[in-house]
Amino acid sequence: MIQATGLTSARRRNHAPAVDDLTFEAPPRRVTALLGGPGAGKTSALRLLLQLDRGQGSAFFRGRPLHRIRRPAREIGVLLDDVPGHPGRTVRGHLRMLGAAAGVPATRADVVLDVVGLTDLADERLGDLALGMERRLGIATALLGDPHALVLDEPARGLSARETDWLNGLLRGFADQGGAVLITTEDAEGVVRVADRVLTLEEGRLVADQSVDEFARTRLRPRVVVRSPLAGRLAAVLEEEAHAAREAAEVERRAERAAAAEAAARAQAEEAAAEGEAKGGIKLKATSRFGGLGRAKDTTQAEGDTAPAGASAPEADAEPATVPVPVPGPGAAAPVSVLAEAEPEAEEEAVADPFSVVRDDETRISVYGLPSASVGEAAYRHGIVVHRLVEETADLGPATPAGARARAPETSSPRVLHRLRLPGPAWPMRYELRRATGVRSSWLIGAAALALSLLASVLLARDGGAGELHRLTGWPTDLPLPPIAIAAGLLGALAFGDEFRYPALAPARDAVPQQIGLLAAKFVVCAVGATLLSLGAIVLDSAALLLLVGGNAVPLPSDWPVLMASVFGLTIGCSWAGLLAAGVFRSTALGLATLLAVPLLAVPVVRRAMDEPSLHSLVGLPHRLRAVALDRPPSMLNRGVAAVLRLAGQPVGQALMLSVAVLLFAYALTGLRGRRARQ
Repeated sequence: MIQATGLTSARRRNHAPAVDDLTFEAPPRRVTALLGGPGAGKTSALRLLLQLDRGQGSAFFRGRPLHRIRRPAREIGVLLDDVPGHPGRTVRGHLRMLGAAAGVPATRADVVLDVVGLTDLADERLGDLALGMERRLGIATALLGDPHALVLDEPARGLSARETDWLNGLLRGFADQGGAVLITTEDAEGVVRVADRVLTLEEGRLVADQSVDEFARTRLRPRVVVRSPLAGRLAAVLEEEAHAAREAAEVERRAERAAAAEAAARAQAEEAAAEGEAKGGIKLKATSRFGGLGRAKDTTQAEGDTAPAGASAPEADAEPATVPVPVPGPGAAAPVSVLAEAEPEAEEEAVADPFSVVRDDETRISVYGLPSASVGEAAYRHGIVVHRLVEETADLGPATPAGARARAPETSSPRVLHRLRLPGPAWPMRYELRRATGVRSSWLIGAAALALSLLASVLLARDGGAGELHRLTGWPTDLPLPPIAIAAGLLGALAFGDEFRYPALAPARDAVPQQIGLLAAKFVVCAVGATLLSLGAIVLDSAALLLLVGGNAVPLPSDWPVLMASVFGLTIGCSWAGLLAAGVFRSTALGLATLLAVPLLAVPVVRRAMDEPSLHSLVGLPHRLRAVALDRPPSMLNRGVAAVLRLAGQPVGQALMLSVAVLLFAYALTGLRGRRARQ
């Protein structure tokens, strides 16, 4: 059950709201359609219903508001606009990624692909799909979480007639299993083939709430739309004139029926009289083509004559007597035979009577069954001012069997998904892993960073003069950060940038993933990716230096674990900075720009601050802690603490930690503000 009460879009200056006080219900086991032309407010109504846009009103799904549903994808299947997703991701990979976020098994992707007929295209890229296949994928995405309700925006857009019939059967099957279906459409003719109830929207307002049979009978006929300040008076005038015309037509019809009955009765009487005159007083033969013996006896008896002596009793009783039908008067009813033939026509005329007037609002009426010239003439005769008078036509007439067309699609209903037995857990880690590894761009960025690091490391070793950190990481002095750190920051920025550019989770209210579990998963995956990049760069650069330059090119210091930890901390900090910056600014480019601004802008500020005498103690803090710990045996914990303190003592490390702290605080503020706005 979907319930919406008073949905109203946020008002803009000098503009009417896209949706104004919209209230409706979409019950289970029914298909409800929002019908309207472009700009009627259908998509805006769905976005308000799903709390994707700001506005007023309330919406409940099985009695619960959306922000209180823990896993929205398990409650509502949504398709809005085009199918969101990275164009380089495969169809199966896209569904498995979304299935992990919804908490369903990976095998569910293959099941829904089979239902929508995309099994053969499971390994195709999203960017290579045709429009019809994209709509099928969008429907598969909506069915992925095994929802109790479907909310689909123009689901038949881009589909052929055969595919539309298939879609209608699928939606009917979902509704027959107990689900609630809410769709939007602009096709007034096609809506009667699938919907049980039609809600007509115009300029963001609900103008009609009808069953599909009533809609087909009243709203799909050609009509004349009239706007007038006296629309109610014009409607009363038209109805009065139509009633008078109906009465006159009824009187004329009765007169015609009486005349026809009188003519038929007179013809029968004349025929009977002619028969009597021709046969009276004449001896009839035993056989004739009319069975004349029995008829002659009956006629003779009716005239008072006696039967011939040679006639036997059975022959005399062969057929009963036939009494001529009396001729009715002008006002009498027609014979039964004539009425029996006339009744179907009269009933058909009564059912197909096209005239009706629908009062849409105080200044607008819709007139069915009259041409615009007749409506304008009636308004002119009664002095009614008309501001607008226009004809609107449709393809279906008043006698369309809408119910039969809605329930009996041309093609058989496809197989519908079975309900999942138990709700699975939410798997944000699996979602993030599939998101990061499901496209080639992540692998290409990592490979390019390692190649650049390898080349720069060899060149720095040949030139000499660079320190161990620069040689092992391929960090040229002209770059603000090593290539692997920039690549880690770019991968971190993509973790949120792709969510905004290709909002695959937008229908589930996760366009900006604010869940703690999903945010923690992004932190962990980014840290693991940065660590692997650092380890790969150190190993490859060391091997290349040993093979190409010589053993003296890699002088490892005595505190090499601290050096390694510094590299790992630098890349992880860059990845987290890019992740948070992209989450705050909702852009991959701005996230990467913020990361590069740290060494260019923040490091000089930190160095200038470090020149203050009060901060000298922070610079020497690692050495003092090491001196304190000399009398204790070294351990991995002490080395880890020393590595962290050494990184913290460097300007780049301090700038990174400061940036991460500021971005984390800003992300928390934006997340809380967005969540409060939705609630």
